[in-house]
Amino acid sequence: MTKLHLVFFSDLHVGSSVGLWPDTFPVDEGGTYRGSPAQRWLLRCYQDALKEVQALDGPVIVVVNGDPIQGVHARDAQLVTSRWDVQAKACGVLLAPLAARADKFYMVRGTEWHEGRAAEHSEGLAEGLGAVKHPTTLARTWWELYLELPAVKRRDRVVVHAAHHIGASSVPNYEATIPLRELLIQLSELGRHFGTKAPDVRLSVRSHRHRMVGVWVPPDMQVWVTPSWQLKTAFTYKRAGVLLPHIGWLRAEWDGREIVMRPRFYRLPLPHIEGGLEELTDKEI
Repeated sequence: MTKLHLVFFSDLHVGSSVGLWPDTFPVDEGGTYRGSPAQRWLLRCYQDALKEVQALDGPVIVVVNGDPIQGVHARDAQLVTSRWDVQAKACGVLLAPLAARADKFYMVRGTEWHEGRAAEHSEGLAEGLGAVKHPTTLARTWWELYLELPAVKRRDRVVVHAAHHIGASSVPNYEATIPLRELLIQLSELGRHFGTKAPDVRLSVRSHRHRMVGVWVPPDMQVWVTPSWQLKTAFTYKRAGVLLPHIGWLRAEWDGREIVMRPRFYRLPLPHIEGGLEELTDKEI
């Protein structure tokens, strides 16, 4: 059986002044915006990720797991542009290589703060990228995705579940607790409602936190929270100022027997260390 690759990108937050952005892109009234040094660093990491995805051997399924754009709100001063449509167009440029490489391309809905009510501002983006349409709602963005993986024997097929939201913790020691709890609750709910017909979920993927963590649950279940493509925001400095965002993406390999995770993580540049105090201490009193 040919190995299948599942690729998860999330939380690009295109339009945020600390989120992902093309090198240069037209904004309003004939002007252009070039990303800041920090944004250009993010872009180099993202381009590295694109090269790895494009070089994968075998079929590729791409899931954009929510919050592709930043959105526009009066309390958010960290914006490249206050136009939803420009944010979506810039995001489309960034996601186009992923969509072109994907054998199937899915977009899962994120938060209304960023995507608008019922993902109204990312729905057109998803349509332009050729995202798979939900068979019931006919929308190009999904609230959640149950994806059955092929196997040589039908009874060996397993399911991957992707959704954006997950609770967060400001204490790193407890970051794995909430995803594990959610996976166990999900399995309990599916079994209680559907019995033997319940989806055989072996991998659960969440996002939203901007912090990556993975938990293996014996014998063969996993839950992962994806990293993001946004640096620290004003909200982060206020709520969890000492925590650092995790930048990167997730890849899962399926060979018909087991799911092997290949997380990708980019180390942040060192923070600026202010010096130059010697001149104050070298003076004789």
